[in-house]
Amino acid sequence: MTRPVTGLPTDLQVVRPAVPEVGADAVTSIALLNCLVREVSGPAGNVFPDDAPDWVILRLEKSGNDLRARLLRPMSNVSRGTSEPRFTGEVHGPDGDLGWRELLALVDAELTAITGASADHLLGQIEASNGLIRDALRQRPVGVKPPPDTASIYLDLEQSLLTGHRNHPAPKARSGRPEEIRRYAPELGARFQLHQLAVRSELVSEIRMTGTETIDEERAPAGYRLLPVHPWQYAILSRGSDLPAALTDGRAIDLGPGGPLMRPTSSVRTVAADGSGFIKLSLSVLITNCLRINPWPEVQAAVTLAGLLEPLRRELVSRFPGTLLLRETAGLTADLGPGTADQLGVIRREGWAGSLRPGALPVPVAALTEPVPHPLLAGLLRRITADRSRLLDWWRRYLRLLLPPVLHAYARHGVVFEAHQQNVLVALAGDGMPVQVVLRDLEGVKLVQEQRGEDLAAMPDRVRAHVGTPRGRGWDRVAYCLLVNHVGGLSAALADHDPGVEPALWEAVRDVLAEVEPFAELEAVLAGEPVPAKTNLLTRWRSAADRDSGYVPLYLPMTGADWRP
Repeated sequence: MTRPVTGLPTDLQVVRPAVPEVGADAVTSIALLNCLVREVSGPAGNVFPDDAPDWVILRLEKSGNDLRARLLRPMSNVSRGTSEPRFTGEVHGPDGDLGWRELLALVDAELTAITGASADHLLGQIEASNGLIRDALRQRPVGVKPPPDTASIYLDLEQSLLTGHRNHPAPKARSGRPEEIRRYAPELGARFQLHQLAVRSELVSEIRMTGTETIDEERAPAGYRLLPVHPWQYAILSRGSDLPAALTDGRAIDLGPGGPLMRPTSSVRTVAADGSGFIKLSLSVLITNCLRINPWPEVQAAVTLAGLLEPLRRELVSRFPGTLLLRETAGLTADLGPGTADQLGVIRREGWAGSLRPGALPVPVAALTEPVPHPLLAGLLRRITADRSRLLDWWRRYLRLLLPPVLHAYARHGVVFEAHQQNVLVALAGDGMPVQVVLRDLEGVKLVQEQRGEDLAAMPDRVRAHVGTPRGRGWDRVAYCLLVNHVGGLSAALADHDPGVEPALWEAVRDVLAEVEPFAELEAVLAGEPVPAKTNLLTRWRSAADRDSGYVPLYLPMTGADWRP
């Protein structure tokens, strides 16, 4: 049941964004430049100030080329691994102005010289990403009015992420047929019913928390269970052999589209009709670095973790008021042939309805970092950032909601939450101030082997292999997702509205981290040691999966005006 919008943040009104808007080509160039700074030129010490204060030089050392890129705002310091530039997308090379294709050619030359191999596949992925960004920007809402209820506003914001990951070379690339990519794109406002299969009961596997509902709540023919399938996935499987064979011999019955109209969230494969719950579906589509299927061991892991982490969930709520963890309460799949159990996996995730403070609005954090924010957020961002004292108050409140519970879970319980921007919602009160932080996506949660050995030993081998992680690798994920992707990305986006505020934002980060119960990795960060930043460009270059991503050291600028060189 959804709530009316009375009491929602008063800042929600349609205004033009304060930060200059950018086009698809500029967004694509910015992403490539960001990747170069973080993964190539920055770690090598090849980022230099230009004679003109609003430009920066990126040296491509191996190929012998220099790039000049225009800055969106001045940097406090230009030095290795810190104070990453914010770009406009305008870039000059040895022969003059560069579009993103010409920029990519220079990137290709540099990485080929570094790795010894070219990446012919990357051009097509970036072209696909650029095309979807172009379509999304063309269709962005203008002159909209607030929807009638909280859930509708929330889903509008989920679908407002038009540009995507700023440190990924192809943030909106998706494999598949172009017409299907656009039909099911959240950025283009997709809405659809799920495709319903009835599958022989003995072919269905299920796992769920005690006392929770099954995924297939509706009745199926006798001897069968209902299995919801993403319509895109149904189309993909229909072009293969296993599903048609099962439909022919009666192991499955095609019931067609059914149920309410669902809207995909920013993850593409997770859908919702309102705030009462989410369905995370398998999708045999490459999105950023991963094929987005739900292998059965990962479905089992998510639901198993929901039960295992129940004491921690209650502790976080008690110890850190304002923390909300959305559990994944049930999983379902069917075996209709080799590999189909992984391609038909479904997870039910509980929603936020009934758990938010009265009048609060859940906002995907990534929506606050968009260079083209949804019109309903533009007013909020403008009012927060127009007064520096209000901005810093907002930021400190937010950090105190976000950082302590995630770091406590890691240090004291060996639980790795991947708290990046798209895995976290912030609940805003009527004055626009943050009052709750919502953590989601248990499928990505890991347990530190050195601390949770007994729990891991009790799991099936394939589940344990997915869930367990060495402590060092676990810290890589916590630090990257929380401190680099989330805190670093959001602080930079806020500073785009108030260019001089970034040192104060990072000083607040340091203050809040210093309030957290200390542990070795955190003390190292506070002492000035670098944190790991994921290498998305190099990961895509190698066509590697996300789990095989490498990391580079990144220094966090937390010392006020004297940022570390």
